[in-house]
Amino acid sequence: MHHSEWSPKPFFRHLSPPALEELSSWARAELRPLGAGKPWEQWYRAWVALPAHIRQRLESELLPVNDLSCAEARSTLETLAASTWGNSERLKETFSWSTQDLALRLFLAAPVAFAQLHQGWLVDSLEHLKEYAGRYALRPKPSERAKAELREAMRHYLWQTAFGPKCHVEDFANDEKFAVFVFHEDELKPKDRFLEGETLEAVWDRNVVRLAAVFHYETNVLMVKAPRKQEREKLRDLFAECIMKDPLYFLDARSRPRFSFEPLKDPRFDFPPLPGSQLVSVGVQRVVVRPVDSDVRRLTLDFREPLTTSRALEGLATFGVDVRRDSIDGVNLRFTFEGIGRSRTRTVSLFNPNSSNLSDTPRDRIIRRHLKRWGFDANAVHAAVGPAPLEALAH
Repeated sequence: MHHSEWSPKPFFRHLSPPALEELSSWARAELRPLGAGKPWEQWYRAWVALPAHIRQRLESELLPVNDLSCAEARSTLETLAASTWGNSERLKETFSWSTQDLALRLFLAAPVAFAQLHQGWLVDSLEHLKEYAGRYALRPKPSERAKAELREAMRHYLWQTAFGPKCHVEDFANDEKFAVFVFHEDELKPKDRFLEGETLEAVWDRNVVRLAAVFHYETNVLMVKAPRKQEREKLRDLFAECIMKDPLYFLDARSRPRFSFEPLKDPRFDFPPLPGSQLVSVGVQRVVVRPVDSDVRRLTLDFREPLTTSRALEGLATFGVDVRRDSIDGVNLRFTFEGIGRSRTRTVSLFNPNSSNLSDTPRDRIIRRHLKRWGFDANAVHAAVGPAPLEALAH
């Protein structure tokens, strides 16, 4: 499982003395202040002095705290704090805590709920996935048998490749999505290590690879993250067969591209916001074009600043692009919301046949609703003009 980079010195430096005391109580006699200096320096010195095997065990348990000790996770942590401490003085104290302190104390006070929150955070943080649209609305309720079938089918597939035979499958579900994570051994690769002295030796070993498939109920879209196309499509097919119980559930992105860029061909299109969305503006930052009559395979235009649709079309015309004839393969759109700081902006990348950097954070769900309303979601366009499929009635 991927985690944020662990660096113990800033981890201890960003904790308050009271939080460090609570951390010490959790670690019991294994962690006590050592030497002089600021409190965090004493704790860091004690951390370094721990036996390696104890330090590694504690570090493994603290990695989720490290992942959620960021400004982006603050609102999520506050929601858990409200359900953990209710309307108490402890909850009022959290308003003055740093995000690092809040993450640590929730980890200590509600370990099970914190673990579930962390797993959901990892799902929401996935980026640059391939999207596969479902052919009809369906909310899967996978059984243990279905998940076991997926695991065994994936293991059988791995046996036929250069990957290692070991395979582990985990799942996650909430009101918005269902996710499957597949961990497997990578190809056997050499790593250099030092022998006695400075002699190098090659040691052959296998890393662990994580694949992810996340199905979103609201959009009926499966988002798959895998290093290679073969495993990506295999996981999609197994998800359809074992979880959705319909091997043909997902549309073929090669024949039915995931996105439509028709709205950008209208100079009057101005990205109208949905009521209550707090969306201020949207600008076109990049356009990728495939000319019809040209020796150029693909043309990418990066604008100095996000432009309106009409100005973006003028820029394309300057380079001889006619969007009525040439194909738009991808765009980057800069969304700006109410608020201050970098968190008020989000650059969304959409590229056909089915690539995007959208995840399932609350902000990205708002963006997806806008894209669907504006006609960028090709599956929504198809669904609007076609009859209800018989498969939906069967389910």
